[in-house]
Amino acid sequence: MPWWSWILIWVALAAVALLLYVLIGYRVFRKFMAVLREVQSAGARLSFAQAPVPPAPATEPRAAVFSDPADERRRYDEGKAARKEARRERRVQRRILRGQPRAWRDIPGL
Repeated sequence: MPWWSWILIWVALAAVALLLYVLIGYRVFRKFMAVLREVQSAGARLSFAQAPVPPAPATEPRAAVFSDPADERRRYDEGKAARKEARRERRVQRRILRGQPRAWRDIPGL
């Protein structure tokens, strides 16, 4: 065999190896991109709404020592009802985001 045939054989082997590496790299890149798309869709499905920021107090806090006890009891009961309603609203929104059914107690007016 002449000397140039060996050069031709090694060039062909190098070209085939390079082609094989390019094909393997392309397949790995496509699979990696598919994994990223899947992670993105899973993240979108699992993402939860951001934690709600607690509302600022409607009135400035004041000392209740010198207030009428009946007024303070009324304010306490109103605040308690407002907090209960806020919890119910957060629960309803959380269930809607998760695709869960609403509870009967969460439907107002029943």
